[in-house]
Amino acid sequence: GNGWDQELASGARAFVGAVSLSYKLAWDCEADHDYVRVQYDAGGGDWQTLASYTGTGVAVGELTLPMTQAATKLRFHFDSDGAWSDEDGLYDTDGACIVDSISAWDSSGWSDFQNFEAAAVGDPGAGIWEAGTGVAFGLHSGMKNNLSIGDRDPCNVNFSTQIVFFLGTEPIPSTSYPGLYDTPFCKGPGGVKAPCQDEAIVSPIIDLNKYSTGCNELQNGTIPPADLPLLGGLHLKYTVYVDNPLPNLVLWDWHVRGFDESGCPAPWRSDNFIYWYWENGAYSFAVEDLGSFFTSDRIQIALGVVDMCDVWYLVNGNCAQHTPAPWYDNVRLYRFKSEGPQWSYRDIDLFQDNFPEQEFYLESYVRADMANDIRPNDSPVIDPGDSIVVGCTSGIGEGIAADPGGGPAVYMHVKCTYIGPTPTKPALFGPSLEGTYGTYQSDDGTWTIIQGDTSRQGAGLAPGRYMFDLNDSLFTRGYRIDYYFTARDNAGIEKALPRWCRSYGPYFEFTCLPTKNSEVLYVDDFHGRGSFAGAAENYWTPTFGRVLSVPNDRPDRYDVNGPTSGVSNGPGSRAKNKQLVDQYLTIVWDCGDLESTTISDGTVNSDKSNDCQMLIDWLQMSEHVCGLWVCGDGVAHDLDGLASTPALTLLSTWCGVDFVATSYFDLTGGKSGGGIVSPLITGDVDAGIFVHSSVPDKFYAFGGCPIINQFDVLDKTANGKYAAYYPAKNSINYRAAIASWQLNPGGYNVHTMWFGFSMMYMRDDKISAPIDRFEIAGDVFTWMELTTNWNIGCPYVNAEIPTTYRLAQNFPNPFNPITTIKFDLKEKGPVTLRVYNVAGQLVRTLVDGVKDAGTYSIAWDGRNNGGSEVATGVYFYKMETTGFSATKKMVMLR
Repeated sequence: GNGWDQELASGARAFVGAVSLSYKLAWDCEADHDYVRVQYDAGGGDWQTLASYTGTGVAVGELTLPMTQAATKLRFHFDSDGAWSDEDGLYDTDGACIVDSISAWDSSGWSDFQNFEAAAVGDPGAGIWEAGTGVAFGLHSGMKNNLSIGDRDPCNVNFSTQIVFFLGTEPIPSTSYPGLYDTPFCKGPGGVKAPCQDEAIVSPIIDLNKYSTGCNELQNGTIPPADLPLLGGLHLKYTVYVDNPLPNLVLWDWHVRGFDESGCPAPWRSDNFIYWYWENGAYSFAVEDLGSFFTSDRIQIALGVVDMCDVWYLVNGNCAQHTPAPWYDNVRLYRFKSEGPQWSYRDIDLFQDNFPEQEFYLESYVRADMANDIRPNDSPVIDPGDSIVVGCTSGIGEGIAADPGGGPAVYMHVKCTYIGPTPTKPALFGPSLEGTYGTYQSDDGTWTIIQGDTSRQGAGLAPGRYMFDLNDSLFTRGYRIDYYFTARDNAGIEKALPRWCRSYGPYFEFTCLPTKNSEVLYVDDFHGRGSFAGAAENYWTPTFGRVLSVPNDRPDRYDVNGPTSGVSNGPGSRAKNKQLVDQYLTIVWDCGDLESTTISDGTVNSDKSNDCQMLIDWLQMSEHVCGLWVCGDGVAHDLDGLASTPALTLLSTWCGVDFVATSYFDLTGGKSGGGIVSPLITGDVDAGIFVHSSVPDKFYAFGGCPIINQFDVLDKTANGKYAAYYPAKNSINYRAAIASWQLNPGGYNVHTMWFGFSMMYMRDDKISAPIDRFEIAGDVFTWMELTTNWNIGCPYVNAEIPTTYRLAQNFPNPFNPITTIKFDLKEKGPVTLRVYNVAGQLVRTLVDGVKDAGTYSIAWDGRNNGGSEVATGVYFYKMETTGFSATKKMVMLR
C-alpha cells in the first residue's frame, strides 16, 4: 500500500546477556523507496535497525542485538512512500512483507518461538507478537473564515469558510499568518523524526448517475439514462491557497476512489503527483482530469496535505519555512460527454530532447529516453527511463480493445524529420524505429505506427498504463521526432492524444541536438506551462524570428519536460561541453515564473542535473565570443538560496548578479502597502545597452492578476553593470537587469545578461513600432555580437527606411572592452566600416559587403583583425559607401 507504517512488535521484556533473533522473511515492494526493517528499541522509542530489506527477495535471518540496557522491544517494521505499490495496481504480490518462524532467546535460557499456526485468520498477533501501526499524527484540519485578511494574494478575495491545515492544537502560532498555526515540523536539525502530517478532507460518496440542480452538495437530479453511456469525462475543480516553499516539503495532493456494488471501496488513485507552487502566497484554480481514474458510478474525492520530510529530508529540502498552507474551497465535480478511451500522462514520462552520446563525435547516436530519472534523488547517477509511459482507460467503453494480432489496441504514431542544414539525411520510418518495448505495426512512408505494451513498474504490470520505446541506435543530430497516440475501446471508439493531432499539429516531439541550423540555443525551462508548447516559448518564437539575422531563424530549442518536477532532465544532464562549445555562440534560458529547480546545481533543493556547472564550463572554455541571457521571475532567488559553489559562481562571478529580494511587488509595499504590480522598466546608462542617443528604452513588466508576479530585485557585483531598473520608491533604487562582460581564460569575450523577469511578461510602454520585446532582444543580441535584422518591426508595422546616410557616435565612449557603432543606409549598396589607429594603420574591418537600406548596429570588442587586444588609446572608425564617407573618434580605456 501507499504511505504504510506498520509493525509486528513484541512487548517490552527484560533480557539477560546477549539477545538473539531469527526469522524467515519474504518481501516484495518498491526498491529503494519501501523498506522492511528488523529493529530493537534502544530506549524511549529510539528504534535501531539491525537489518533492512527492499525490492524483492527471501531471507532466513539470525541476528544478535548490541544492547546495553536490560530490557527492550523487538519489531518488524514496514514503511512505504506515497506511490508505486500494490495499491496502485502496479505490483501483483501477496503483500509487501511476510514473516514467519520467529525465534527470540537470551543467555539465561529464555526463548520464544512463534510460527502462528495456532492463530486464527485475521488475528492481529500471536504469543508475544502483536501487529500495529506507527504513531498517528492526528486530525488537525478544520474550517476557518475571513482568511483573506491574512493571505498575501491581492488578486483574489475569499471571506467565506475554507478548509485549513493546520488548526491550533499545537503551540506553533504562525508569525506570517496571525491567528493561524504553522504545520509542525516532523523532522528537524539532526534528523530527529516525529509523526508527519498526512491527512485529507474526504467527500461523501458521490453518485455519478445524479447531479445537483442547485450546484451544491445535494444530488437531487437524475441524469437521463440515454446520456449515461456518453459521459466518459470527469473533472475535479477546486480553489487552493498555497504558500509552500520547496524546502518546506509540506505539499498538497488529491485522490479518488470507487465503490463496488457491495459498498466496498477500491484503493485511492491519483496521477502520483504532489504539488507545491509559490512561496509568496496565491490562490490557484485547479482542474484535475479524472476521466481515466473512475471505473464505477459511486466515488469519493479527497483533497489533502502531506509532509514529505520523512522521505525527502536533506534530499529535496530541509523542512524549514513552514506555513499554515494549503487551504481549500469551492470544490466541484463535473461529469461531461466524452466517449471512448480516456488519456492521462505526465510530461516527465515522455521523451526528452537529447544530445549525442559521444562528446567528441557529433554524429554518434542520440538516445530516445524518457525525461524522468528512474534512480532516487539521493543517488549520484542520472539514469533516464528508456521507455515512455501514458495512461489510457475506457470505463464506459468496456475497456481497451485488443489488437487483431494480440496485445492492447494502443498505438504511438511517429514521424522522423531531418531539420538540419544540407546535406540532408534520409527519412526514417518502418520497422527500424521499433525499440525494446512496443511492436512495429505499419507505416505509410512518413508516419510509423508502434503498438504499445502494458507498462511494467517495479515487479509487475500496471493496468491502464502503456509503454513505448524507440530504437536507441538510429537517430543522429538534426532529427526531430513528432509523435502522438491513439487507442480503441471495446465499444469501437477511437481517441487520440493530443486530441487534435489526427488533423493537424502540434504534436509531442523531441529533437536530436544540435541541429546546426543556428548558433543560438534556447532552453525553454517553462515548457508546457500555460499552453501546449508553453507560454514563454509563445513569446520567444516570434522574437527569434524577427530579430535574428536569417529571416524566421529558429534557434535550437531544449524543452525541459516538467520543469519543476526536479527529475534531473535539464540540459546539464544530457549535453556535453564540447558539443556546446563548438555549436553555440549564445544560450538563452527562460524559466518563466518558476521559483525552484530552475537552473539546477545538482544539490539539495535542486536536482542532479548540474546546469550551473554546464554553463560555467561553456563560458570558460568557449573558443569564440559567447553570450548567456537568463530570464525568469525567480531564477536569481533560486540560485542564491541554493548557495552552492556552482550556483553562486554562475550568478555572481560570471553574471555579475547580487540577489536582493524575490518580489519587487512586496519590496515596494505588497498587498497592503501599495506595492507596484506592473513596473515600468527603464534602460540604465551604466551598461548603456538599452540607451540610444541618450534616450533610454522603456517597457512594462506585467505583473497583474490573476496572480501577482514576484519579479526578482537585483544588484551588481564587481563584475556587473546595471542594465535596467525598476521605478524607485521612497528614494530607493531597485534594479531589474544586470549585464556583465569579461574575458574567459582563452581570451574570448563573454557577455551575460540577467533579467529578473521572464520575456513572457514584457509589454510595450506605447503603441508604436517596433514592439519593445523585439527591440530589447535586438539590443541584447547585437551587444552579444550576433548579427540582427534592422527591420525588427515588420510585419506588424512598416519600419521607416532612413532618408539619409549617417554614422553615429559609438556608445559607450570611452569604452572597455566593447562598444557599439550604428549607421544608416538610405539605399542598398556596398559599405565598409573600418577601425584605424592614430597612425592611420588599419586595426579592424567590421563591415565589408553589400547591405540593404536600413539601420545597422555593429559591436567592436577591442580586438584587431588577428584577434589580439588593442592597447588603450584613441582610435578612428570610418564608414564608406557610394556617395558617402564619414569618420569619428573613439577612446579605448583598459
